[in-house]
Amino acid sequence: METAIGITLGGLGFGGFFALLAVGLVIVFRGSGVINFAQGAIAMFTAYEFHSLRTKGTVRLPWVDPLPTNQLNLPVRLTIRDEGLGLWPSFALALLVALLLGLLAHFLVFRPLRDAAPLGRVIGSLGLMLYLQGVALKNFGTGSPQPERVLPGGFYKNFLGLGRDLPKESFWLAALAIVFGGALWCFYRYTRFGLATRAAAGNEKGAILLGYSPEKLALSSWLISSFLTGLAGVLVGSITGALNQVKFTGLLVPALGAALVGRLSSIPIATAAGIVIGLLRTLASVWLPTKSWFPLAWQSPAINALPLLIIVFVLFIRGVSLPIRGTVAETRLPLSPHPKHVWQHALIWSSAALLLAFLADRSGRFAVYQPMGLALTTTIIAAVTMLSSVVLTGYVGQISLAQMSIAGCAAFMTSRMLADGSPSSLLPFSVDGPGLPWPLAALVGVVFAVVVGMLLGLPALRVRGIQLAVVTMAAAVSMQGIYFENQTLTGVPAGSPVEFRDPSILGINFGVVGHSGLNNNFEFAVFCTLVLVVVALAVANIRRSGTGRRFLAVRANERAAAAAGVNIVRTKMLAFAIASAIAGIAGVLTGYQARQVSSANWVFLFSLTVLAFAYLGGVTSVSGAIVGAMLIPNGVVTIWANTHFDNAIDADLTYILGGLALIVTATLNPMGIAPKFQPVVQRFGRFVRSAGIHDWTDAVRRVAPGAVLAGAPVIVLLWTKAEEWRNWYLLLVPALSLVIRSIVAKLAGFRLLVSPAHKNPAHAVHVARANDTDTQVG
Repeated sequence: METAIGITLGGLGFGGFFALLAVGLVIVFRGSGVINFAQGAIAMFTAYEFHSLRTKGTVRLPWVDPLPTNQLNLPVRLTIRDEGLGLWPSFALALLVALLLGLLAHFLVFRPLRDAAPLGRVIGSLGLMLYLQGVALKNFGTGSPQPERVLPGGFYKNFLGLGRDLPKESFWLAALAIVFGGALWCFYRYTRFGLATRAAAGNEKGAILLGYSPEKLALSSWLISSFLTGLAGVLVGSITGALNQVKFTGLLVPALGAALVGRLSSIPIATAAGIVIGLLRTLASVWLPTKSWFPLAWQSPAINALPLLIIVFVLFIRGVSLPIRGTVAETRLPLSPHPKHVWQHALIWSSAALLLAFLADRSGRFAVYQPMGLALTTTIIAAVTMLSSVVLTGYVGQISLAQMSIAGCAAFMTSRMLADGSPSSLLPFSVDGPGLPWPLAALVGVVFAVVVGMLLGLPALRVRGIQLAVVTMAAAVSMQGIYFENQTLTGVPAGSPVEFRDPSILGINFGVVGHSGLNNNFEFAVFCTLVLVVVALAVANIRRSGTGRRFLAVRANERAAAAAGVNIVRTKMLAFAIASAIAGIAGVLTGYQARQVSSANWVFLFSLTVLAFAYLGGVTSVSGAIVGAMLIPNGVVTIWANTHFDNAIDADLTYILGGLALIVTATLNPMGIAPKFQPVVQRFGRFVRSAGIHDWTDAVRRVAPGAVLAGAPVIVLLWTKAEEWRNWYLLLVPALSLVIRSIVAKLAGFRLLVSPAHKNPAHAVHVARANDTDTQVG
């Protein structure tokens, strides 16, 4: 027993880190009603800032320079001293940057989202997380430096007589977490500010009537939370090992568990829970593997499942009683438009995709950039994945951050079903398995994904909204060790890839490798396109069916839907099953595209990215999923831009632009990109179907000046391809999109001007009203 206690106390360092993050989560939730998924990213950026100050004497500001000139630049780096600064100046400046992050987060992200739907606030925090990770990549590089230690080093020998040495750094971090937790508890309990914050958290209208400003309370809470989070990032020192841009985001899950144990309101309970979770984590990772009765293969699952089990237990048992911070007003999810002309759209856009795939798999005069074939299939597979979010989030309102993890379950199971124990020509490991034909193996993988998805959907019977997002994020993080890196289940050592055999039908190889040896095979693109068309048609038909109406009823108001006779449990579980099946199909396609599957393909951050870009495109519609998929990293838009503009959009810039786009979309256009353009596209389609030659001639004459204005800069940029022009392209994209939209709108509305309707004003009014009605359906 003494040995177990001594080993467990070694987790005090992680426990202190979790406790500080948990208290920061509680404070920001009480002050602004936000569960901040970017909390780990704030700690990460502050830790990088402290390391930069200590080693280089440089402050890296949390933005990048977008201006394309060398004369006028936005400052992003302030050099205080050519050599590294001392401990305390670095410490103070790093915490000032943390305060700056809290200030910017409040004013630029969460204050505009104050009355947004829960999904909007989740997307805002995910956008902030992606932005900070991209800026960290851009400003600090891809290295993994060892952070500087702030707290005392060395060991306490034979700590408490338990026969083991305890690192002083871990002890002091836990002690400081307790001190800060106690001080903040006293501050919020006995000061006027604390009482006002608690009052606003319970009833914002009442706080306003009493003379308190919720805006000032929220700003103060953000500053306190960011300071505490930055302090955690600096003080954790060498406890968590080398820095990288995603580690602290993964460690946010245990902190979320601790905050939820404290019901997002109790600072002392959250502090104690964070320290206990850190102790249990060390117990599961160090002490349990030494016992003969504990299977070594389950060491990683035990570590990763612990936060998930705590979160699920708390939310499932106490989910109904967890506080939901009240606001003056709160908007709902955007409308889900009724799909129209589904077959026409499927035919037109699938034909365009197949033409691009055909040209990418050929060489010669009319061939396009060959890597565009791989970008096209990447976009298609991402669109299938995002369609699962359309069903689950757009139709039913259930926020899931684990869709890519569910897809990974299908991919790993399919690879195991394909394996037959024979040596692999691509990978060093052979895997035992039944060696099923690929259609049957894929079916087993999709069924397994459905089972996993329905298990993750069980908490949705008790919780919803942001709380369900916490459960699914914990599941996405835990799945890495529970399954993807579990040798017992995958058959290979942790992190090692598993082969995917190429599919074939009647002797025709549908593998990803094309004629040129690149991953741009036309047959594989046809295969993926057909799958996307089938899934998109199915999702569109669900929206138009009775099942879709029940989904929307549950999304709008569960109590009203139940009173109308809708079985809430059955409806939610059906939605999780359908969404998981679609995600499983995407996982199988990903395995065939990569020709292997490994745990690195399914890190939890990908699930966050999928939902984020689905929301950017329009999470309530099929077209939104396709638009969002086009914008993902390594998709057709990114590859096209990098091809013509000398790699203008690199990985870090993709995250920065994606994060900013998510914040702007959640704030100004919650419907997303695609629904914004749907009315214009519908009107343009009616013009194309009914316009005559004279109409086309007159329309071209009217829109030609705008077309030249929109096309000339693009032609110049494509022609020059000069280095100094490439950033201008990024700045021109929003302006060009507005110009093109206005051109299409003119052409679409031109039919009313040139048609015989102008001779009959009543008929023109009737047509205009019909057009407006089309935009309101859904």
